[in-house]
Formats: sequence, C-alpha cells, structure tokens
Amino acid sequence: MTDADKRERIIAAAYQVLSEKGYDKASTKEIANSAGVAQGLINYYFPSKDQLFAEVFRRETRKYCEALTPLLPGERQDSLTSDAIAKLLELPKSRAFQEPDWFRLRYELFAIGLRNENAADTLKETLEIKRKYITDSIESISGFPREQCETIAALLYSMIEGLGLQRVADPDFKYDEAYDMVADMLSAYYDRLIKKKEP
Repeated sequence: MTDADKRERIIAAAYQVLSEKGYDKASTKEIANSAGVAQGLINYYFPSKDQLFAEVFRRETRKYCEALTPLLPGERQDSLTSDAIAKLLELPKSRAFQEPDWFRLRYELFAIGLRNENAADTLKETLEIKRKYITDSIESISGFPREQCETIAALLYSMIEGLGLQRVADPDFKYDEAYDMVADMLSAYYDRLIKKKEP
C-alpha cells in the first residue's frame, strides 16, 4: 500500500467514525483500526486530530459540490417552471433518504466548527465554498446578477440543510411537502424577477 493509499484510508475511516461517534468520541485508535493501519501512522500524516478532521471537512465539501453537479442543465434556462425547479432539487432532496449518515456527518462537522476554535476557520471556508458553488450554479442557470445569485444561494443552502436535518431527525416530518413548497416559492420568485426585467 502506497503512502497516498494509507492517507486516503485514514481520511475515509475518520469520515466514517466521525459520522458514527461524533468528534469527542472519535478516537485515533478507532480510526486506525477502521483504516487497517497503525495508530502512529495517523500522527505521521496528521499531527493533530483537528488537522485530520479539517481534511474530512474539505472532503465533505468536495463531495457536496460534486453531488450538486448533476443539477446543472448545462445551459442557461429561459424558463424555469415550478416542475423544472423541483426536478433540479430532486438530488439534494434524495440525499436525506439515501445517505442519512452523510447529513449526520455534516451536522457533526458544523458543531465541531462552532465549538472548537481550531476548526472555526475550516467551517467558514467550507460554507463559503458551498455557497459559491451554488451561486455559480444559479448564475449559470438564471443569468441573474451575481449579487442576487449570492443571496438566493445562501437561502437555498440553508433550506437544503435545514430540511435535511428535520428529515434525518424526524422520519415523520413532511419532507416532500416542504420541498414542493420550496420549488413553488423559487418559481414564484423567479417569475417575479423575470417580469421586472421585461420592458
């Protein structure tokens, strides 16, 4: 196994252990066992637990952005109906059903960033990357001014995370209905902006 392979295994194991145990209970010993490497190897690649989890933050951010890539239609849309918007939202919506551990890990990472000053900058950085990615996506689809897309992205990101949290925490939460309402709201907002642009 190469050094790169060992490092990747450690990061993947930390990702899994962190999502299952949380930051406080996730030990480097358990991560080493899960990765199938000696515990000292973790310290070789990551001098502190915080540095290891900062890398997990970065990986989660990359995974989040890659998960949204299929949402992009590839070209600007002249008309975004409520149905088209609902279709674009289908992938982030499905994540809470298909990968609840992924959502749990993100919430754990948020908590780490809020209570651990060594991770605060990493949290801020990852949130900025995600908002920028969503902003770029909205701008490419809608053609709206950048500043407007940034505001929409911040709200949309908050809704995706908030709805996912409610679904993971409460299986009886009316998740589909909430997402339908988000699609209707975005469609109405989009229509209003288009009408304002018309001469």
